[in-house]
Amino acid sequence: MQLLQTVHAQASTTIATGIGPDISTLGQLFAFVLNIILGAGFALVLIMLAMGFVQYIMSQGDKAGVEKAQKWVTFAVVGGIGLFLVYVLRTVMSQITGGQITESTVGSGLTL
Repeated sequence: MQLLQTVHAQASTTIATGIGPDISTLGQLFAFVLNIILGAGFALVLIMLAMGFVQYIMSQGDKAGVEKAQKWVTFAVVGGIGLFLVYVLRTVMSQITGGQITESTVGSGLTL
């Protein structure tokens, strides 16, 4: 009677591609970069809005401080509208070209 047996195990041959998304086409790369730009832009808009509102509160009625705060909020709103138009343009272009906006491929990216 033999107590130990020889066991042969099959090793996995898959190699991890990395931490980021699996990008294999130019359309996926474009969508990934555009999503990063949109995400960072919307984050910047929120920070600018917050800074404008804080500056408005801290101005305590000082005319120069209020004007500075209004400029921050105005620039943030204009930037937010511009980013929203880029988002709409991305969606329209995906409809025209027949691409799909998928969540699994590149975040919320455009797959062509």
